Parts: sequence; structure tokens; C-alpha cells
Amino acid sequence: MPQGRDHLSQQTGDASAAAADTLLSQAAACTRRGETEQAERLIRTLLAREPRHPDALYELGRMSYRAGNKAAAADCLRKAIASQPDNGRFYNELGCVLIGLGDRRQAERAFTRAIEINPRDAEAISNIGTYHLAEGHVVEAVTAFRQAMEIDPLQLNARINYDSALANAVPTWHFAMMNDAPRNAAYDAAIRRVAPGRAVLDIGTGAGLLAMMAARAGARSVTSCEQTPWIAAKAREVMAANGLADRIKLVAKHSTDLRVGVDLSERAEVLVTEVFGTSAINELVIPTVAHAQAQLLQPGAAIVPNAASVRAYLVGGPALEGQLFVDRAAGFTIAAFNQFARLRMDLQVNCIRHDVLSDDFDVYRLDLTHPPPQGEKRVFDVVATKPGRCFGVVQWLRLDLIAGVSYENRPDPNATIDGWGHMLHRFAKPIDLAAGDRVRLCVQHNRRTLLIWDLPQAA
Repeated sequence: MPQGRDHLSQQTGDASAAAADTLLSQAAACTRRGETEQAERLIRTLLAREPRHPDALYELGRMSYRAGNKAAAADCLRKAIASQPDNGRFYNELGCVLIGLGDRRQAERAFTRAIEINPRDAEAISNIGTYHLAEGHVVEAVTAFRQAMEIDPLQLNARINYDSALANAVPTWHFAMMNDAPRNAAYDAAIRRVAPGRAVLDIGTGAGLLAMMAARAGARSVTSCEQTPWIAAKAREVMAANGLADRIKLVAKHSTDLRVGVDLSERAEVLVTEVFGTSAINELVIPTVAHAQAQLLQPGAAIVPNAASVRAYLVGGPALEGQLFVDRAAGFTIAAFNQFARLRMDLQVNCIRHDVLSDDFDVYRLDLTHPPPQGEKRVFDVVATKPGRCFGVVQWLRLDLIAGVSYENRPDPNATIDGWGHMLHRFAKPIDLAAGDRVRLCVQHNRRTLLIWDLPQAA
């Protein structure tokens, strides 16, 4: 008799499991057809019979989340976990719901637990990468996305966010910059003159190009720093591939964390760096160089480049106007939308036909041997050399690396590769100019950002 009862109990359990599987399958089919209400009814029918059924609780949690009821979704998923605590899929889903609820720390714990249960769960690994990316932890995010793609090459979320993370950490201009032959030639010429026999510090090494130039030029020592560990690791690989690994000390730190006697054996006699953007002072070059002079360089150390200048001209032309302003479209007047246009934008002016309405002029010059201790402001007039409708100023970069060696990326329709590009500072509204008219400009910076804008003419 006992054996008979056990057999009957097993049959009853098997029948119950089969019925549950049928309801889950039917609910899944309804969901695929968009019949969400019927799917929910089927799941609730199952839960009425088995209130702790983990898969039913999981599906109801997903349904609740899709319906916008995040709190109910989290409650269902927690019940599913209580019923089946070693199911990583439940923790992964709970992490996504907790992100939606704004409980990011608990979400991280849920994703971490999902990965502990299944270390090859590509979706959970991708999700914790997305969490890190939102938190600004780019290194952790990139590492997670790479791991997820290695496990599952079809992991779309990882692939999309990996590209986004790289765009922030290694913007695409790095490749154009390293392929900018005139820029490379100018840096190499300057470094060959100042590096031989000296201790060189390279700040922001990236792929290690300037550090390798210094080593090739015969520097007594080269110390290079890169704050992003996985970029530093790749730079080491590049240096090794060029037979220079034993001649360059690469430190995976921000330059402001370097210490003489720890990271550098001595204060450097030469600083080389390319932490410049198109507006000369972005990328924190002023505080970076000021710190290096105070803590890492010998008095009077050579700095390459020793100055960076912002140069510009007044600009107009119909093709450019279409990038900056709108008046009428498809027969409608929509000029009011111009208020949403950015006043400063990166623009590859080489590729856009435009009118040059003034001589080139200097906007601002940064002397890197004496970085300014505070922001600066300048107001000046620019004379139009030809008539036209003016929309703003196109600005580019000039680097004076050492005496007699310079680099400038003035817009040129015949240019090939330009690592820095240009910036357009858009006026609030177009100005119709005659030759000889004056445009009053203001340039101001706060040691981090530089802006140029037009001012009303003085009476």
C-alpha cells in the first residue's frame, strides 16, 4: 500500500506539472500574439492553483512591468526568487525592474547575484555593464560588454552599449588625429629637438605615439601616463610591438596622481602632451599643465607645445546657413525654431562650401609656459573684407610646438585627414555685412570652456 500511495502521488504531481506547463505555454503564445489580457488570465489561473509557482510569478512580474506597474513587478519577482532562490534569470529580471524604480544599488546586487549563479549569463553581464555605463564607470562597462559579446556574439544590448561606451572613452577623432600626417610631423620635429638626453613626461598617452617619438629621439628616460587602465594596457601592447616597452615607463594614472620618487624617478625636463581640443583650452589642459609645472617638472622645463592659439574668420554662405538657421520649410514659416539651435558646434567646415567674410584673426592665445590662474575675457572688433550674410565665426587651432615648428588646421577644401576639426560659433541671428563693416565679438573662458559671441555695435 505505501508504494501504491507514493506512485499515485507521483502521478498527481506529474499531472499538476504538466497542467502548469500547458498554462505557461498558452500564456506565452497569447503574449506573442499580443493578447496580453488573456495571457495574464492564464498566469493568474495557474497562480490560483499554485501561489508559489516560480515561473508563473516570474511571468506575472514581467507582465506587470510591461503594464507600467513596476512595484508589483518587483514584488512578483521577489516572490519568484523566494520560491526558487538559485534561478539567476529571476535576479536579472529583478535588476532591470529595480533600475526602473530608481533603486540602482539593489539593481547592481541583483545583477551580481545573477552572474554568481550563472557566470556565463551574457544578458546579466550586459545589464550590469549598462548599469556601470550609467554610473560613469566606463572601464567596468566596457569590460562587461566585451565579456557578454564573447559569450554570446548576438548579444545586441552589449554590442550597442559597447559602442556607446567607446564613443565616450575613445572618441573617433583619436583615429583621425593619429593619421594626421602634418600634425605628426610637427610633433616629431619638435620632440627630436628637445628630447635627446633628457627626462621626458608624456601626459595623456592614448596609443603612446608621443612617448614613442621621445624614446626614438633619444630621451634619457620617458614616463607616460594614461588614466584609463584598459587604454593604458593597449598602449603597452603598441609600445612592445615597436620594441620600445623597456624604454618607456607607462603609468595607468591621471597626471595629477603622479608622484616624483614613485611614478617618476625625477622631475621631468620636457613635457609633451596633446590634451587639446579645437578650442585650445578644453580637455583641462590649463589645470593639467599648471599641476605638472608645480609638481612634476623641473623649473624652466620645455613644454611641447609651448602655446596654443584659437584663430577664426567671419563666415557665411547658403550651404552653411542651412546647417545653422531655418526660415521657411515646405511653405511654412518656422523661424521661431531657431531659438533651439546650439550656439557652438563641432563642424568639419572643409566639407561645406562657405564664404569667408574677413581676414583670419587671433581669438585667443594660451601660453602654456605660464598658464592663466583664472578665466579671461576680451572684446574686439573684426572688419568684414567682403559683403555677405554672416552667421558666425569658424574657429580652428594653431599649435606653436617650439620655435620655428607649428601646426595649424585652418579650413581647407583640399585637406585629407584633420584630427582636431573646427568649431563654429553661431550668432544669435544672421548679420548682413558690407565690406568695411565691423562686428564686435566677445571671447571668454573659465579655464575649461571657451565661448565666442557677437555683441551689439557701440553707438
